[in-house]
Amino acid sequence: MRYVRVFLFCLEVSSFALLSRCGGGGGSSQSAQVLNLGGYWQTSTISALGYDTFLAGNLTQTGKEISATLTIIGSPCAVSGTLTGTVSGSTVTMSLTEGLQSVSLTGTASSDGNSITGTYQAPSGGCTNGDSGTFTGTRTSSNAGCAPVPPGIVSWWKGEGNALDAEGANPGTVEGGVTFLLGKVGQAFYLDGSTGYVDVPDSPSLQAISTTVTVEMWVQPTVPSSGGYLYSRRDPLASENFSVYVLDDGTLTVLLRTTTSPTQTGSKFASAPGAVKFGQVQHIAATVNLTTSSVNAYVDGVAVPLSVVYGPATLGGTFSPVTHLYLGRREDPSVEGQAAAAYFPGMLDEVSLYSTALTQNQIESIVSAGSAGKCQ
Repeated sequence: MRYVRVFLFCLEVSSFALLSRCGGGGGSSQSAQVLNLGGYWQTSTISALGYDTFLAGNLTQTGKEISATLTIIGSPCAVSGTLTGTVSGSTVTMSLTEGLQSVSLTGTASSDGNSITGTYQAPSGGCTNGDSGTFTGTRTSSNAGCAPVPPGIVSWWKGEGNALDAEGANPGTVEGGVTFLLGKVGQAFYLDGSTGYVDVPDSPSLQAISTTVTVEMWVQPTVPSSGGYLYSRRDPLASENFSVYVLDDGTLTVLLRTTTSPTQTGSKFASAPGAVKFGQVQHIAATVNLTTSSVNAYVDGVAVPLSVVYGPATLGGTFSPVTHLYLGRREDPSVEGQAAAAYFPGMLDEVSLYSTALTQNQIESIVSAGSAGKCQ
């Protein structure tokens, strides 16, 4: 019974999270209009029988039919589940399935659509073992006011309890000291600065990025011991490609190498110290266009002047081919030691990679959307 209820709480929360999110429309009792429940929702932490659980998911809706894939954190029974259901007036009837188990939930949305209350019933046997009870949910964020996703997006690592790619092509693996807590948009990666990072395998879509690139994300850094890499695309001791990192004085740095670079270290561009503020949530973006030989960096949508530290200032060719991609570190410490691994300490959220060089207006749109994030 210790595991049973915890899982159900998770499920209830997830259902409520999605449901509550579902409550997005308001005016549910008027005419036959169907509540619009689409959007992203997450739950607050719930403590049950010694376990803290947290659920999050993105609910989609077609007519009266709703569906979602939920992330379940803190449960000994499951890490994810599939939610399906229907909306009728303010009543939402759902089924949350994980493996061979299915929990039935029925909830009622508040008139403003910002909360859901209801009951759940689990089948006998398995981890849930026939448990039942009540659930409540609150809408914690809304996709209203979200920013349109700019063209050219390749990968989108949201940090919603995992390192999955919302675009599907390049899922990562969480390694070492990484936890998931509330970030700027939903949950975020929290890296310990010594062992935590995300490893993303090489793929055709990554190799296809050849002359233009952008990486943008929300960060909240603590002071790194030397330099903390936000995004690293390089092969250790062989070649750079495109990386973005922060020094311990707040300098924002962009490092890249192209097929016309005379050395394997490529070209390094850096801001003045203090461009990145430690302990504060900021949006960071870096863009490169080899066709126009331009390298740009932005903090909270504001262009940050860069100067050449070494290597050619005039760029050409294509990005040097490499096979490694990390979020939160430069390389494995076995290569050149812990300092050279350059683990990033702090929060990374909504890390997004594009095969285009975003304009400042596009970046400003993402920054202005804030916690609403990019549209799903």
